[in-house]
Amino acid sequence: MGEYPDYKPEDIYEDLRKILSEDALIKSVFERINNALDPYTFATDISREKVPYLVVRPGSTDEVSRLMKYAHSKKIPVFVRGSGTSLAGASRYRHKGIVLNVSRLNHLNIMKEYGFVESGPGHRVLQVKERLEKEGYFLPLAPGSIRVASIGGIISNNSSAHIVDSCLGKPRDYVLGLEVVLPTGEVLHTGTKSLRRAAGTDLTQLFAGGDGLLGVITGIRLRLLPGFSNAYGVAFFDDPIPLARAVQRIYLEKAPPPLFMEFLDERVAQISFKIQGLAPPPGPILMFHAIGATKEEATYKINQSVEAIQKESPIKAKRIEDVDEWHKIWLARESALPYICQAGKGVFGLSEIVSTVPDLVDCLQDSMNMGNGMPTLEKLGQPYLFGHIGALTFHPVFIIPADWPAEEKAKVVEEMFLKEAEINEKYGTCGGEWGQFARRTPFYRKRYGEKAFQMVRGMKKLFDPNKILNPDVLPDE
Repeated sequence: MGEYPDYKPEDIYEDLRKILSEDALIKSVFERINNALDPYTFATDISREKVPYLVVRPGSTDEVSRLMKYAHSKKIPVFVRGSGTSLAGASRYRHKGIVLNVSRLNHLNIMKEYGFVESGPGHRVLQVKERLEKEGYFLPLAPGSIRVASIGGIISNNSSAHIVDSCLGKPRDYVLGLEVVLPTGEVLHTGTKSLRRAAGTDLTQLFAGGDGLLGVITGIRLRLLPGFSNAYGVAFFDDPIPLARAVQRIYLEKAPPPLFMEFLDERVAQISFKIQGLAPPPGPILMFHAIGATKEEATYKINQSVEAIQKESPIKAKRIEDVDEWHKIWLARESALPYICQAGKGVFGLSEIVSTVPDLVDCLQDSMNMGNGMPTLEKLGQPYLFGHIGALTFHPVFIIPADWPAEEKAKVVEEMFLKEAEINEKYGTCGGEWGQFARRTPFYRKRYGEKAFQMVRGMKKLFDPNKILNPDVLPDE
């Protein structure tokens, strides 16, 4: 993505200490490397020559602005870092440059009288969720990495994660406005302080779900969503095919869409239930969570789901009245990935397959057979399978032996994303959680066409003429 001048780290440090506070600057080699890694550490090549010049942790929007003006003038790449949990490569470091870590941008004001909350991007999602729940509100997003993922990254990807989109929508539906620093250093304030969002052109929509291409989000204004009553259910099947048909039936019979509807195949369920001290499940599992303004409404909704599911002959489908039992079952799903890695004694490769309602059974089978025809994936056998099946999403998981060389592990990730693209293209879908570019750029170009890709690239050039912000998430070629 173009050539960048080469600088000495000590010169960058001396320049920045003149315009930023001393506690914003981190020279530690360990932190510089640590802030440049993504979850696939074995696929991240950071040679000695490419170690970041510096990690900068600004304490204010003004410091972000000064940093970006400096980087723009010097043509230094800047990589924005929340928690680095992106599984599609968006947080992967690529050129020698500066890492902008947003962790100190962590203001949080619950403005009850206005009906919104204002937050910095550096908060862990769980922190925001817990603060809102104490005040009787609900945060409409729930990533599996909730304990570590930053809310700025979630908004940048417009990811609702576990939450079923048809129940509550996406985070963008709740974003009233953003504060954004452009790659050139100017500060924008988008949107409104009203609960009625802007009609017509609203730049908020470019940045909420903008893949981090156009600016650095430094402030987020989210509409407050009151808390609600909950009801829970679980269903056990002897085969995943009728389980998928049960999910189809919920939609086709117009049952109220659940807040969460999660799936574990039999192997994953056996591992997770055992670690949670639960009785071994008889087969794959469907777990679901309904909400309502009252307990009666939530119970009515969960019963509607149970009735629909029972028509596909599960071993058992029931409403769960014991909240402690539900939390154990839910934790079996929420912790499934580390449990699988522990059982398989290796590292993971994870992808995101999205279906349509009519194609759910076929898509399930394609996900189960994801490794077929891929030389490295086939060595690993059938993937473990879980996912947000109510949102029509599967997560095939391949466990890679820890002793495989890094090059072989990287091939697993490469083949996984190629196969993910092939399946999503087949069903006319796209990823709903991890953003649309970085490792997914070839899919985007094929799925939406070259004209669409060139339009996105044109916006990138307009906002970032020196191509310094998160370079290569959107490549030139």
